[in-house]
Amino acid sequence: MSFASSWLALREPADAAARDRGLIAALAEWTAGRPLAATDLGCGTGSTVRALAPLVPSLRWTLVDNDPALLAEAAARTGAATRALDLAAGPEAAVEGAQVVAASALFDLVSDAWLRRFAAALSPEVAVYAALSYDGRESWSPAPPHEAQALAAFRRHQTGDKGFGPALGSNAGAALAALLAARGWRVRVADSAWRLGPGDGPLIRALADGSAEAVAETGALAGRQLAEWRAARRAARQVEIGHLDLLALPPEN
Repeated sequence: MSFASSWLALREPADAAARDRGLIAALAEWTAGRPLAATDLGCGTGSTVRALAPLVPSLRWTLVDNDPALLAEAAARTGAATRALDLAAGPEAAVEGAQVVAASALFDLVSDAWLRRFAAALSPEVAVYAALSYDGRESWSPAPPHEAQALAAFRRHQTGDKGFGPALGSNAGAALAALLAARGWRVRVADSAWRLGPGDGPLIRALADGSAEAVAETGALAGRQLAEWRAARRAARQVEIGHLDLLALPPEN
């Protein structure tokens, strides 16, 4: 699965504002200035590196994606090495040799089976930074009509196959935390919700349009009801979209 560069650019400021600074600081403390090999899975245009590099400057990045155009843009904008891989085929090749594995807005797209393969493929010395996993919380103000019915349908749509098998959707953050904790990692989870206001109109309207397309596919709303819900979301002045950030550090010796 790949996303348009324009969408990634639209969401990047909201992502940057939402990332939990405490987890990034903890990752920086753990690296202790060591030049560690870091891999960003599903890198898009390199927004994870742009967010982390000023705060964790010792990491030596390899950016992984299956979209050549996105990889080219990521390389140009970050100067990092890139690697073209189809992550849907499995995570093993992507994480091999990494000392830090990062991903942003990825794990809610993958299946439980893929996530288990990911956890099993990790060396026990690897740190994992997983940011911006959608957790299902949404608040739109003024409240749109039909919101409860539409949001439930949207959450169901998020569990469809996104290229990795049936997606974990809003359960992804908790599932990853549980898997890594069970294997001995020291796991911390923090809120990283988007909190959007009047200055975020283009992103709010894009979210409204995208969610309306998803809900239309479910058949939960149609016709006038769908149009009313979509229009009210597009006109929202305050929006909160729930995400979780996770940092998993290796067990202490």
